[in-house]
Amino acid sequence: MSAGFGDDFFSTVIDAAPDGILIVDATGRILLANRHASELFGYLHADLVRLSVDDLLPESLRAAHPVHRKGYAEAPKVRPMGVDLRLLAARADGSEFPVEISLSPLNSGDELLVVAVVRDITTRVQAEDRLAESESALRVAEMAIAVADDRERIARDLHDTVIQRLFASGLQLQALLNRVDPDVRDRLDMVVDGLDETIRDLRTAIFALQSSPHHGERGLRGELLDVVIEASTSLGFEPRLQFEGPIESIDEPLRGQVVPVVREALANVARHAQARSARVIVEVGDEVIVSVTDDGVGAPVDVVGGRGLRNLADRAEEFGGSLELEIAPEGGTALAWRVPVATD
Repeated sequence: MSAGFGDDFFSTVIDAAPDGILIVDATGRILLANRHASELFGYLHADLVRLSVDDLLPESLRAAHPVHRKGYAEAPKVRPMGVDLRLLAARADGSEFPVEISLSPLNSGDELLVVAVVRDITTRVQAEDRLAESESALRVAEMAIAVADDRERIARDLHDTVIQRLFASGLQLQALLNRVDPDVRDRLDMVVDGLDETIRDLRTAIFALQSSPHHGERGLRGELLDVVIEASTSLGFEPRLQFEGPIESIDEPLRGQVVPVVREALANVARHAQARSARVIVEVGDEVIVSVTDDGVGAPVDVVGGRGLRNLADRAEEFGGSLELEIAPEGGTALAWRVPVATD
């Protein structure tokens, strides 16, 4: 013992330590515990020193711990436990908390004792978890930025290269129309129409690539696609869906009307048209226009004056718009639901 310091002094020092300190014998029985160990594990001191060190582990780990104690007794040395692992301890009430443990052998005659220093690292683990979450969120954000950059690049290439080439090809074909026989002219007209339709489809794809959804993860396009796929069951075919203009720029009140309008219009086609095909076009410019056309037998009188179309008209009038329904003499129906786009 150092001069001037008695047993009471060292006992006071151990009790003042910021970590829990336990002295355990070869059987795992706790012989000594400082004040902080009692507070850490939630036991009265008298109760703590009656326990085995195994009792301070979560119940699921207790059965295997004697093997670990035996292994340490065979090669005792100063070492930390659970390097690169998260160790858990259990309080008197059964709650678990992460700990850092250091072991030191203490020779007492022929008996091996072990000094265990236990530190509660809950705060550190929580900070590490928050850091890991932040790093994960950063990686996700970086990936999203990379994807957005790729989408923008693809959209730019489509617009600056593919569409321009198609447009130029269409102009060249149109310039030939007056120089060829009528039969060839008709076929060239069909080709030019096909090129125009392809350009419209590409522009829709470009808007989709450049837009960021504001409503849910899939945006309005995704919701409308779901409606079209859902309607396919009752229709017996999948309608063609086409977008023109910045669809995702539609403000929230109005976008909440577009989906039910398309759903109701396709339901009418399924119930009454006996159609073999249908097309849905959602166009955004100065107006939002939802066009639904089919090649069926036309809408009967009771449908034209029915509640379903009245609901569609009411939805349009609520936003200062209108509903138009045209029935072709040779069959087929064209519905156009249009409302003005709000301007600031």
